Amino acid sequence: MTDSHIEVSRWHDWTDPDFFMEGRQQERRILPLFMRQILPKQLQRTKLTLTGWMLIIVALGIGSAAYNTSSNILFMTLSLLLSSLVLSGILAQVNFRKLNWSLAAPEHLQVGEVGMAEVALKNEKQLFPSMSVVFRVSSTADPAGQSLYLARSISAGASASLEWTFVPEKRGPFMVRLHGVESHFPFGFLLKGLSALTEETIWVWPTRVDYSFAPTVDGRRHQTGVSRRQAGAGNDLLNVRNYEAGDPPRLIHWKATARMNRLMVRQLAQEGQSGFHVRVDVPDRDWNAEQVETLCSTACALAEDLFHAGRLETVSVGDEAVAVRGLREVHAFFDQLARLEYAPHLVMTEAGADQQRRNLISFRPCGESGVSIHVNGEQAGEA
Repeated sequence: MTDSHIEVSRWHDWTDPDFFMEGRQQERRILPLFMRQILPKQLQRTKLTLTGWMLIIVALGIGSAAYNTSSNILFMTLSLLLSSLVLSGILAQVNFRKLNWSLAAPEHLQVGEVGMAEVALKNEKQLFPSMSVVFRVSSTADPAGQSLYLARSISAGASASLEWTFVPEKRGPFMVRLHGVESHFPFGFLLKGLSALTEETIWVWPTRVDYSFAPTVDGRRHQTGVSRRQAGAGNDLLNVRNYEAGDPPRLIHWKATARMNRLMVRQLAQEGQSGFHVRVDVPDRDWNAEQVETLCSTACALAEDLFHAGRLETVSVGDEAVAVRGLREVHAFFDQLARLEYAPHLVMTEAGADQQRRNLISFRPCGESGVSIHVNGEQAGEA
């Protein structure tokens, strides 16, 4: 017997209160069955729409006239109306059965960047399609939410996706939520809904700001022609590695790409330039809220530019420094900046061993909302 025949043979169980559950229990006792009808395991909502209430009112009128006149035609009309209402409920349950969905959100965003989340659908039924489904979604930027309508039916075994966009307005956690799914299928008499709260957290990175950075001591170019055996922006080939998001297209190694059948990039040795160590201390009582946001944005922009120039060696928020070997460490640093909180009650401690590093970049408050950039204690720029 094929899967479609097996599925058809199970549709007589549509009255089961656990109809949506994959592993249903063979409960035969009357009281547990009655309680599961009232309180099913998966919260379902079924209510009459305006069209459904009109159908009930019309059915009551036709039923009253049929009993008063004993007209067979009116009884047949009444039976047709009531059967349409019952059939609507049955098909609504069939429409949701074995329809799986999941919420996918972007890994990271920057303030002001357009983000896109996706509801992925999979119809695992062997025979029947699913259609006319509406998903209720919301985000931190849109607490009231919106509705995502499935414009076409999903045939048995097929997949589909629904997308919506949003724009985060501030640094920090950003929530995207899927509140549930509803459907008026098939005749619009009933509104069938399932509560399935799913949410994802996106850490929004600080936006870039304009800054000036002109180190004149340890940041100057060393003797020309002396290459450092470290990834940088020089001319000497250091290594060939897999392409990572954010690598410049000009560094693609086309011969290696053709040989390996995947994108490969050239990793160049750094030419006689010293690297920098970016350190961000937790803002204390000397900072205000506007300066904290400028601090995060400046550190984000400066670390990104130094990384692409091949001059970023370590990053740190607080005491622990992390060696930068690729974009993964830079993105982790951006995540830390997204989580950075203003702590006006904090009292700064003595400088740790990390501040003894050469070419250490630190930040200090400047003006009402500005930040000054210091290299080894000497000012080298501001934002």
